[in-house]
Amino acid sequence: MLKKRISVMLVILMLVAQYAYGIGFAPQVKAAAIDQERNIITIVSMAVYGADGQTVTDSVYEQDANVTLDYTWSLPKAHPYKQGDTFTFQLPEQFQLFNDINGSLVSEDGDVGTFTVEQLSHQVTMSFNDYIETHDDVQGTLRINTKFDKQKISGSTVQQILFPVSGGVQTVTVNFKPSVGSTIEKRGIPQGFNADYILWSVDVNKSLKTVGNAVVTDPIPTGLSLSTPVTVSVYQLSIQLDGSVTQGALLDTSKYSSEFTEGSLNVRFTDPAISSAYRIEYSTAITDEHQLSFTNTATFTGDGQVPASSSATVQVERGGSLNKYSSGYDWSNQIISWAIEYNYNKKTIPQGNAVLKDLFNDSQALVADSIKVYTVQLDSAGTATLGNLLTKDLDYTVVAASDVSKSGFTLQFKQDITSPYRIEYKTKAVKRVFEDTTITNTVTDSTYTEQATRLIRSAILYKNLTDVDYQNKTVGWKVTLNSDNYPMGQVEITESFPFGGLKFIPESLVIRNSNGSILKPADYILVYNTPVQSNKGFKVVFKSAISETYTISYRTDFNKDWIWSNTENFNNKVRMDWIDTSEVPRTTEAEGLFIPRVEAKSNGLKFGSYNASTKELAWTLGVNYNSKTIAEPEVVDILKSGQTLVPESLKVYTMNVAKNGDPTKGVEVNSSKYTYSVNGNNELKVSFTDAIQSAYYIEFHTSLEGKVIGTAIDNKANLYDGTKKVSKDLNASVKIPYGDEYLLKNGVQNGEKIDWSIQINRSQSTVMNALIKDTPSANQILLQDSFHLYPTTLAENGDVTKNGPELTQGIDYSLEIKTDVDGKQSFDLSFAKEISKPYILDYQSLIMANTGDKVINTVRFSGFNVIEISKDSSKEIIVGVSSGSGSGSGVRGSLMIKKLDAEDNLKTLGDATFALYRLNGSDRVFINSLTTDSAGTATFNKLWLGNYVLMETTAPSGYVLDPTEHPVSIHSSSTNQLVITNQKAVEPTPTATPEPTIAPTATPSASSEPTVTPSTEPTVAPTSTPTSGTPGGPVTPTPTSSLVPGVIINDPAVPTGPGNTTGQESATSEEEGTPDLVITDENVPLGEVDIVDEEVPKGTVNNNTSSAPQLPKTGESSPAPLYMTGIGLIAIGFTLNRVFRRKGNLK
Repeated sequence: MLKKRISVMLVILMLVAQYAYGIGFAPQVKAAAIDQERNIITIVSMAVYGADGQTVTDSVYEQDANVTLDYTWSLPKAHPYKQGDTFTFQLPEQFQLFNDINGSLVSEDGDVGTFTVEQLSHQVTMSFNDYIETHDDVQGTLRINTKFDKQKISGSTVQQILFPVSGGVQTVTVNFKPSVGSTIEKRGIPQGFNADYILWSVDVNKSLKTVGNAVVTDPIPTGLSLSTPVTVSVYQLSIQLDGSVTQGALLDTSKYSSEFTEGSLNVRFTDPAISSAYRIEYSTAITDEHQLSFTNTATFTGDGQVPASSSATVQVERGGSLNKYSSGYDWSNQIISWAIEYNYNKKTIPQGNAVLKDLFNDSQALVADSIKVYTVQLDSAGTATLGNLLTKDLDYTVVAASDVSKSGFTLQFKQDITSPYRIEYKTKAVKRVFEDTTITNTVTDSTYTEQATRLIRSAILYKNLTDVDYQNKTVGWKVTLNSDNYPMGQVEITESFPFGGLKFIPESLVIRNSNGSILKPADYILVYNTPVQSNKGFKVVFKSAISETYTISYRTDFNKDWIWSNTENFNNKVRMDWIDTSEVPRTTEAEGLFIPRVEAKSNGLKFGSYNASTKELAWTLGVNYNSKTIAEPEVVDILKSGQTLVPESLKVYTMNVAKNGDPTKGVEVNSSKYTYSVNGNNELKVSFTDAIQSAYYIEFHTSLEGKVIGTAIDNKANLYDGTKKVSKDLNASVKIPYGDEYLLKNGVQNGEKIDWSIQINRSQSTVMNALIKDTPSANQILLQDSFHLYPTTLAENGDVTKNGPELTQGIDYSLEIKTDVDGKQSFDLSFAKEISKPYILDYQSLIMANTGDKVINTVRFSGFNVIEISKDSSKEIIVGVSSGSGSGSGVRGSLMIKKLDAEDNLKTLGDATFALYRLNGSDRVFINSLTTDSAGTATFNKLWLGNYVLMETTAPSGYVLDPTEHPVSIHSSSTNQLVITNQKAVEPTPTATPEPTIAPTATPSASSEPTVTPSTEPTVAPTSTPTSGTPGGPVTPTPTSSLVPGVIINDPAVPTGPGNTTGQESATSEEEGTPDLVITDENVPLGEVDIVDEEVPKGTVNNNTSSAPQLPKTGESSPAPLYMTGIGLIAIGFTLNRVFRRKGNLK
């Protein structure tokens, strides 16, 4: 029994071990990170290129210059690294990446591995294959084409970039050109208000070039002079990347010399060459006090420096010798305030010349004791502050002065003056002012004369509007009389309405005196028509003389229909008659004006809004704003732009008008009170069943469904009384979001691709036969699998967003990508049905341009409704490209295919169709499909340099389809020729034997060509005729995770027959007569773009030793012995179990 248990346990143990090994518990090889142990980068070299593509030999670089980095790496001898091991390092952030980079580490006898550079993280990863296990002293150079990143470089023009290498850190010091407009900059600053000198500065060599024998020449303009001896200071100048400067230490005088010769200041630097920036400072005295503007130009010259100049103009602010103005006006008292500014330029004036004579109209008189004289302090900006008040007769004297029709005074200072002064005084009208009059005042000193004026107005009678009540249709008026408080007798006020429109309201009249007290009716007589009539005025007669100010307030009704002239405003006129103290009759007049609101002028209003989500306009029409009585009211609204009235949308409401005139919607009017209809002219007519005498709102909706929608919808409505128009044209215009827009093209670079987006028909017009035709520039390739057309949803304001699943190509729309004989692409997208909503088309193109090149896309929309529609849109993007992918130059190549019979190479084959794909990392981009002509040739033109795969999609009639993928490399502008042969199709031999059973065809491996395994029958199995692809159409491979990048399994090309496909065939079998298909015109490694003369290709590997014998891979030797051992132990256990059982039975 014990032996039986032992045998069972042994079997179980073996089964467990076998199972554990099968599910992966056996030892496995894991990829190691080499960077955890050591840095294999030995040195980094950097080459900088200018805009012309040439290497920059200067020591100062542009901030966004193109850069090539060569990372030299080396694995140590006798290293322990295996296949799958990686080395990772960081590209410094000072370098800009536009896209991810993928490439191979290439040597003459095979790939060493691959490398990737991630755009976002700047991480570089080198992954090695088994090459490093079979070779020793493996080393190479990894090249990265990039550029300096201006966003990451800031501060000083001197930057340090750190590269970690095996020996520590390699530091590269880079000098950048600052962002300056000019290498020289001149400035000048006047030293204060009334300046006596100007401080000048000249910043030179701001671009930090190396300049030999540097000289700055600065001619001194007239009106200025240099001090003697010449005093010049030179400072070191620190320049930041953004062009800002900081003045540094004073430069030793031995480093420069200065001299003034022939009217010019010359500063020479004594060093043979300078490469730093400097600031030169000096000052000039102002010799011409009358000159206020000075322009100075400095020039910087030297060896290697094109003469550069900079000018500065300095405006010197000076106070005037003499100035005069009116500083105030007291209307009711008719007093004018005056001011004189004297010697604000701070000159020394002898006492005998310090005299001011001031004269004004003799209708004015000097107000007694109003003259005040102050000292003045002027700050650096020229702002004056009053100082001490001078004493009359001690500091100055004043005597009366006069001239023809003038009166005034003379002011004499009693000592020499050297500082500014301000003189203030007042004048008053001598007689009563009956009309507007201009008063002129003139002041003169020993040299200058200045003049000032002031308009004075009559204060006898004044009229103004006080308020408007639109609800009750009344307006308030106020008349002010005798504001200048003169005695007046027999005063009569006569009010009139010269153009009509007003009606006096007698009970509203109120008269007040200067204290605000209301006069009793017994104090005046009010005369007006009884009953009151429109457009008729009134009269007020004071019963006694007056000598103070009075106001007369009253109200009138207003009605536009009472106006009998062409004006739309309401005029009110007042006249006053009286007897003055000399018993002389006097008369004066004044006017008031009321300008009503637009709604009152028009007797209505209109406005609207648009809801983009429903394509409906909501219109609001206000009629009879002035509440006129209308016997046969009818509203006519012309619906323009093809609008259709939305059924049952029309409603009528009462309109409430507030006191300030603002209208608001009231209650809804019963539909029995009105009718409406739309006639053949698309006129909406709303007729009230009864007369109206109040205001109404009419609201309705119209639709633009099925129409071509423009930028705005205009509408006009009118209110009629029968056939008489009783309103002005009530116009409204509604702006349509994205109206008349059929296309909007946008694009943004996304690594090595551009994401394009086209907004289609955001206007929501209804369009039949809608077609999008897009023509990209030649420096991009359309990615046919990237096209996606989406439906959208719209907000009320017109904002468009994607919504729902994308449309189906071939059902909802058709897409055709075209490539002409020169390789230029375009595509046509046509909708299967009419469209009336917006759509968004997204697609991508592969960038085939240099950094800084323009990539342009132009798109056209066409269609039809009532009119032919054609609109264009374009977008331009300046791209950046990192590393090289064969597209680094503008050179294009071509590929010519020659199709021949495999047995007879003199026989050309036509009607063979080929599809050409460009390799882009692990992706394939369809380029074009061509069919050979009768001469057996087809030529792909204008191909960008790089790597391609050619596939035959349709064989010539009577020939077997060639399933081989033909790799092609284009490296120059010359035409590459490729000869491809086809075997004739074999006709099956008739046989009486039953047809062989067709075994399932095994899925071909990623690197093998499917083949037919011969049957055991001697008879040749029938070969099925390959299915021909659509002529001119590409065969798009289906990507699977098991495929090796660069290999396509072409399903139609797999022949069927008995047996499983085994083994692996070369893609260039010599027995089939297929020639070498990898075409290189020059020794350029895969994916390499030569930028510099040094032959250090991207990702190349130098191997200094011969190949070593292949060694077994640790942990990867065959597990067969362990499997066999397990099976043997199981067999032994089973045998023992049988033996023990038999013994037990015998017992």
